[in-house]
Order: sequence, then C-alpha cells, then structure tokens
Amino acid sequence: MSERTWRMIPTSRPLSALYLLAGVLLLVSAVSQLRDGMAVLPLFSGLAALALVAVAVVGLARPGPRAGTR
Repeated sequence: MSERTWRMIPTSRPLSALYLLAGVLLLVSAVSQLRDGMAVLPLFSGLAALALVAVAVVGLARPGPRAGTR
C-alpha cells in the first residue's frame, strides 16, 4: 500500500488564493460576532481563520510547483 501524507500547504497558487479568501471571510465573521458579545466559538473560529490565512500565505510565498514534491 502506498503511504499517504497530510499536506497542509496548498499545491497551487489558485488554491492558496482560495484558502486566503476563505480565511479572511471567516476572520471578518468572527470579529463581527465578537463585537456583539464575548463568546468562545467565535474566538476559536477566529484562531482557525488566522491559521488558514497563514497556511495560504505560505502557499503563495513558496516558490515552484508543489504538486509532485514529497
């Protein structure tokens, strides 16, 4: 059997841009929910959105094709 590994960094620039867009939208949503009142769930979703944005930025900044690398 072939071994499958989890890849956190997106394999293409369009996918990285999609991750970045999703992360920004989630972050804006979490911030607007936190303004209304302090809650735990928007805080966690805000942290997840920041992680998604960081992964997308690494995917955009990392040079070269990443689809076939291991």
